[in-house]
Formats: sequence, C-alpha cells, structure tokens
Amino acid sequence: MPPKTRFVIHIGCDTAEQVLDVLNDLTSTDGVTVADSQTGMTELSREVIEQLANAERE
Repeated sequence: MPPKTRFVIHIGCDTAEQVLDVLNDLTSTDGVTVADSQTGMTELSREVIEQLANAERE
C-alpha cells in the first residue's frame, strides 16, 4: 500500500510556463506532482510540462 499524503499544496497557474517558474523556485521538487485540470492529465513530468509550455509559446 503506498504511503498516504498528509499535506497537499495547490498553486494556481494559468500556463505551463508559470508551472515551470514555480518548480524552478522550489528548493526541492521531491514529492511534487502536477496535474492539468483542463485536460484531466495527472502526475505530469517536467518533460511533459516543458512540451506543453513550448506548445503554448507557438
């Protein structure tokens, strides 16, 4: 059984670029998960977030 998460922090971001900025400002991203409420995608990796940010820039 996976360990339960006790604390959850929600940070509202409108773009993938903002998500990357927040991740860059964190001392550690261990345990950080990112979900896209618009598409329903969950547990996005940094690579996927970067792809989304690149697509938004185009």
